[in-house]
Amino acid sequence: MFLHTRNVVLSLAATGLLIGFSISANAQEPQNKPTPPGQVKFEDLGTLRKTIEKLRTENERLRARVSELEKRVEGQSIRDRLLKEEQRVENLLAQLVTVGEKEAALQSRSEEIDEQLRPENIDQLPIAGSLHPEDVREANRRRLTGEQHRLRSQLELLQQSKTRLQASLSVTEMLVQNLRLKLQRMLHP
Repeated sequence: MFLHTRNVVLSLAATGLLIGFSISANAQEPQNKPTPPGQVKFEDLGTLRKTIEKLRTENERLRARVSELEKRVEGQSIRDRLLKEEQRVENLLAQLVTVGEKEAALQSRSEEIDEQLRPENIDQLPIAGSLHPEDVREANRRRLTGEQHRLRSQLELLQQSKTRLQASLSVTEMLVQNLRLKLQRMLHP
């Protein structure tokens, strides 16, 4: 994109030079008698040299302006990317907080189930009106054990998600730091 912009500006400058040269050359044609072919008047050479020098100066000024504009565009591009990556860091941090909250809730429930699964707590379950209290206790134990397995699976998935988020966060933070350094070097060479 930068090269394309620069090429367009240089093409416009070159076209302007040719048009200016053409107009200048037409305006400088002698009004009296024509100069024989192969001969150039000294006044015309001096005017041509001045015009060429003026056009060279203008061309250098335009090149400097193009270079300045390219730096501005690159700087803005870095700023935009930096902003995007900083927003990504914030998003990853928010996701980590959410995962942490879910993990804490699941861990708390897992500890409750562990407590309920202790043999003395299973034996103390109130079983009112049952002819087979051991079957009720066994069914309760199976239900709690199944819930415990589901909670552990969910905790493992959350841990994997947390690990991926932390890895993404560290990579994104390094990218943000590199972009800040690049922008600082660009602004303060």
